[in-house]
Amino acid sequence: MFRLLALLTMIAAFDAGPAAAAKFEITPDSGSEVVFTSKAPMETFTGKTRQVSGWVDFDPTQLEGPLQLEIQVQLADFDTGMKKRNQHMRDNHLETDQYPVATFRGTSVLAAKPSSLPTSGSSTLTVHGQLDLHGVSQPRDIELQVGRDAAGDLTVTGEFTVALSAHAIERPKFLVMKLADEQLVNIDLTLQPVAKEGP
Repeated sequence: MFRLLALLTMIAAFDAGPAAAAKFEITPDSGSEVVFTSKAPMETFTGKTRQVSGWVDFDPTQLEGPLQLEIQVQLADFDTGMKKRNQHMRDNHLETDQYPVATFRGTSVLAAKPSSLPTSGSSTLTVHGQLDLHGVSQPRDIELQVGRDAAGDLTVTGEFTVALSAHAIERPKFLVMKLADEQLVNIDLTLQPVAKEGP
């Protein structure tokens, strides 16, 4: 009888799934921002947008392993501080009428330090996924710093490079000088917990 009860307990626990799994999403008023930096020998400029949406579904108590993550950026909303440059970038290089959104879909956490997300603490994650930009999808491993505040919100920050040539984007040319192929991208996101639906 004892063995039968133990077996039933194990089955029930397995069926229940990870109790700590949670979903978080970016809200329109979160202040989340994506910034890219373009460099040339005689000119450096940044482009910024807060038109960012997305969500993550993961287990904060066991970070390594599968997760579901999706971040979308509206490319036409990047502002470089110059109207003419914005238009040139949208029409001639990013071609936002045809490719309006850049998307990163994360599928797993390859490494996490620490392996669980502390309350009011942070962890460094290496997330594997696919970056879809300008109609070209490329596998990427991106290092992200994930924090959790006292209210339960998540903060996600990270810095990585994107090679224009890897996504078939023609390198912009200003004042005769072409920009570097690699563009630096910084993300600063805030995600709020999604209320669980009833049984």
